[in-house]
Amino acid sequence: MISQLESNEQLGVLLRKIKKIEIQLDFFNKTNEELTDDDTRILLESANLLASSSKIENQRIALNIATTLPLISDSSGVSMASLLILRKLGNYPGMKLLEKRNEMNNYKTQLSGMAFFEAHVLEYANTRKLSGKEYLLTNFQKKVVDMLEKDIDGISISAPTSAGKSYVFLKVLLDLISKDEGSTVVYIVPTRALIKQVMSDFLENIAELGLRNLYVGCSSEIEVIVENPDRSNILVLTQERLYQLCNKQDAKKVKTKMIVIDEAHNIQYGGRGVLLENAIKFAHVLWEDAKVLFSSPLVKNPQKLLDTFDLERGLDEKDDFPLVRQNIIKVKMAYEQLLVSALYEEDEISIGSKFFHNSGNTLPEILANTALYLWNNQTSIIYANEPMMSADVIRELFNSGEFPYLNDARLDEFADFIEEYITKNYELASFIRCGLAFHFGALPAIIRSGIEELFKAGALKIVSCTSTLLEGVNMPAKNIFVYKPEKGQHKAIDNLSFWNLAGRAGRIGNDFAGNIICIELDSWASNPISGERYQEILPSSELRLIKDSVKFKEFIESQNPRPGKDDYNEQLFSLIIKERLLGRNLESSTYSKEHNINTLKEIDIITRTTIDTFKPPKELLNKNPGIMPERINALWEFLDKNKGVYHLFLPAFPLSENGYERFYLIIQIINNLFMGAAWSELFEKKITTAGHNWMKGTSLAQLVFFNRAVLSKGHREITKHVKDQIEFINNTLRYQIVKYTQTYVEVLKIFLQSIGKVEESEKVINISAYLEYGACTASALEFMAIGLPREAAIKLAEIIGNHENINTDYCIEWLKRLDVNSLDIANYLKKQINGLQITL
Repeated sequence: MISQLESNEQLGVLLRKIKKIEIQLDFFNKTNEELTDDDTRILLESANLLASSSKIENQRIALNIATTLPLISDSSGVSMASLLILRKLGNYPGMKLLEKRNEMNNYKTQLSGMAFFEAHVLEYANTRKLSGKEYLLTNFQKKVVDMLEKDIDGISISAPTSAGKSYVFLKVLLDLISKDEGSTVVYIVPTRALIKQVMSDFLENIAELGLRNLYVGCSSEIEVIVENPDRSNILVLTQERLYQLCNKQDAKKVKTKMIVIDEAHNIQYGGRGVLLENAIKFAHVLWEDAKVLFSSPLVKNPQKLLDTFDLERGLDEKDDFPLVRQNIIKVKMAYEQLLVSALYEEDEISIGSKFFHNSGNTLPEILANTALYLWNNQTSIIYANEPMMSADVIRELFNSGEFPYLNDARLDEFADFIEEYITKNYELASFIRCGLAFHFGALPAIIRSGIEELFKAGALKIVSCTSTLLEGVNMPAKNIFVYKPEKGQHKAIDNLSFWNLAGRAGRIGNDFAGNIICIELDSWASNPISGERYQEILPSSELRLIKDSVKFKEFIESQNPRPGKDDYNEQLFSLIIKERLLGRNLESSTYSKEHNINTLKEIDIITRTTIDTFKPPKELLNKNPGIMPERINALWEFLDKNKGVYHLFLPAFPLSENGYERFYLIIQIINNLFMGAAWSELFEKKITTAGHNWMKGTSLAQLVFFNRAVLSKGHREITKHVKDQIEFINNTLRYQIVKYTQTYVEVLKIFLQSIGKVEESEKVINISAYLEYGACTASALEFMAIGLPREAAIKLAEIIGNHENINTDYCIEWLKRLDVNSLDIANYLKKQINGLQITL
């Protein structure tokens, strides 16, 4: 019977009809199609059969029917039939949504006989008990839980964005460490921007489950873990912080049970991909008994990640079945009309047209105008290719007059905070009061996370985002508007990134379907819809060594003529050196192929020579990824030449009298030895002044508007100025200078030990941590490590003061007792502190 349905032309006609009705009702509030009772019966009977099929294509059709018919029919019979189909598919979130929409308390009370028995049997089979609570899981989630319980080394999972991966990982990880006191889970995210999101998810679940004796942190410092061996821990880190943690003297004492790599497909992207690989390999050597879990969207070969890290006893799982459908909608701009059609299989279904007055032809104008005319009053994301374009799109919508002030207390409170925290002239605050916002990487972290929270809550209606959305930011929407999308340096978006973006259309538990509105699709540089959705993953180390080994060899032979300008090759050379120190060479590695073996032999010789001629202790090659060995050599020689006045080169505490002067000297040394004197004296002073103020905890408003004349400029100029200053803080201070000062400190400490200054070595301050976090007091750093934003942490540090008792546990206990409402700070910050308090 299923075979007959697969070739049934009538079913295909009906599927196209309900697709058309759904989209017409969504965007036009009316339909010119009619669905008869016979049509409905045929669709439901077909879906009931196809839901039992083993073919994913048939299951998708069943999902399509079961989640479309309830949207276009108010029949209780249709809802009940759809519930039973969703149950067969194991889509329990979809069932809960349907029950909620139809105000059905419990569908099982309406069943009897075998149907009632079957419902209980199926739900029992998909129920798992985690942290003392029973969860009804989807088929995919159940499979993940069962896999993680097996005695294996690693798991690599690829599934759509809407498959509920993060949800089940979180539940499993909490169950794992709550059962094993003193254990640790390390959760790796690709960017700092995701740390707060993941920490908040963990903390909320810990509070909800009533779990105790758990520490959640984001710092690479491990004293708090080592000093509390009976407490379990969750560490949410970037790949940089993971590497830093692995370098700690007591890192092996951390009882790490599992390492989770979220957005693991990022291993294929340049220098950060190489660093991710290097950090995971470091961690796996350190904690060889820890399971490694890779999570990726839309990867065709998840097994590749297991092979890359030699996880022979590993399992891979590729799931193609989403919990939420995505409608691909094409929009063409004709004279005073928007022509709307939908893609289904190989067909294009005409949906209808809308009057359209096109007021401009720039990309922001086209995106804003199309969204304005097609907006269906549901949460929407407009994808912008670059930061200022996202601001321009929102400004166009704001100026249209179609988005009035909403009088929403949540939005007003956040807008008030932005005006106080940045400036009253920052247009983003006005946009937010009307339910609009732009979102990109170069926003202050607290503002970016605030936008994400308000969007998820439904308070913000339209947000224009850049490709930061592709890095795992949890901002699902009903609609995503896209026009000639790019990623990176004006490159057309690739298929994996497009479908990763598309997967964010439709919110689990809120929508049955999301809409991807593709504007003028036929004019795009490339059509990501027509190609393969799934992409083969290839680590960036492998890509360079197999396909571009000659150029890489030339790079390391040239002794890095452009220091700091080629992170990809610098990180790769660090990885190769580390592997060689472990006794592995390229000639006998998986990188070795017939066409490149001679080149790899030459690279092996260069690597061996580099190690042999390295003057400092070899451990420094391990401790400093992405720094070319000759730069470390140069610093060592400089310190050796000036060892008689070594005290002049010790970093000074930023709040001390000579904090600025000592930091300026370090920046000059870094410029001369690491950057080839590429920075001008003016730029050295800019780095020093901004970096010193940043470490001292100076407010962002003072840092951004050090030149007050900027405040008299227009709204767009101020938005661009804020973006540029935050980019400088993030990219120069918090990444580049952090990387170099970390190397400076590591080399200095070991050099001091080599000349017998052991006590001085132990007292060298961790200036790179101050730069990364933007604070230098122990209390502020502790508050940030447990999840508070910089702004709240600095305010609390002023209150708690600094004394010898300051440590993680002291700060947590103090925070538990704090009367937040009595504080003289912005209400938005009070809520941030309150939110953390209830999880402690």
